[in-house]
Amino acid sequence: MPDSNFRDRPDAERLRVIRSQYADANIKTVQTFLDLQFVYRDVQAKYEQVLSDYDLSESRFILLMFLAHAPQGLPVSALAEKLGVTKATTSKLLDRMTTGGFVEKIADSQDKRAVVIRLTPSGRACLSRFLPVNFQTINSLLGRLSADEQGQLDLLLTKMIASPVDEKV
Repeated sequence: MPDSNFRDRPDAERLRVIRSQYADANIKTVQTFLDLQFVYRDVQAKYEQVLSDYDLSESRFILLMFLAHAPQGLPVSALAEKLGVTKATTSKLLDRMTTGGFVEKIADSQDKRAVVIRLTPSGRACLSRFLPVNFQTINSLLGRLSADEQGQLDLLLTKMIASPVDEKV
């Protein structure tokens, strides 16, 4: 599989050739999209490296944060819903996190057949060590943007998220 962080992006000439072959190819839009992909991949790779230094993935980190804000614990179904994945996917993730000592499965006091997932002291300690680094990393990744530029980026990203994708494709 090719490197997903490709460096050979189409230049203006290659995009003009594409434009001559495909009438719907808006060169500026394509360049902006490619730049967005490039930035996303670069930021994601840097962030994943920081996460891995703490034996975390993005999903593990998010799960720990959900559980940190639910001291009584949460059922697997609630965690799956919050993550936007299936219960089976969540269960696999939780099995690895249980083995790693980040979380524990406790019998539900209301329904003995069900389990509630709680953060362990080890999971809480991991979060305590990671969160300062997390915020330093985020500051570093966005640090080249002024406060006004960060506000503009936020508005643009919000606008993109709110725009429905054309279903014709």
